[in-house]
Amino acid sequence: MSVTRIAKTADPKIGYLRSVPGLSGARRRDLVSLASLFDELRLDEGELLIREGRPGRELFLVVEGEAVVSLRDRPLATVGPGELVGEMALFGRAPTSASVSALTPMRVLVAGPESFGTLLTHPAMVRRLATSLASRLRAADSAAQ
Repeated sequence: MSVTRIAKTADPKIGYLRSVPGLSGARRRDLVSLASLFDELRLDEGELLIREGRPGRELFLVVEGEAVVSLRDRPLATVGPGELVGEMALFGRAPTSASVSALTPMRVLVAGPESFGTLLTHPAMVRRLATSLASRLRAADSAAQ
């Protein structure tokens, strides 16, 4: 008698999440759970992810490509792989504070408001969000001085 093992199909989202700073040390089962909360989206250069002043509905985790963050059509920052956008509006349930549009073709992981609440039950994701927000606060403080 021979036993054949069937390989588990690898979800590419799990591999990507493992490469994100702050999530790299998470257990596989936690990454599997996190991956189930995201949908993958591909964007062309120039496509809008977030429009300033609109209700925030999604959190984006950049997998590939770059986007520009702008306020009143004035570029403020560039975001790339491993960075998050959209979380501030979801946290505060407020209109988005800036627009974000693709500078290059992009691949992003997207979580809607229902998934966002569940994401907050994962300590590794909360740490990643906190790190991202702290980094933005430091950058804003430096720019203001």
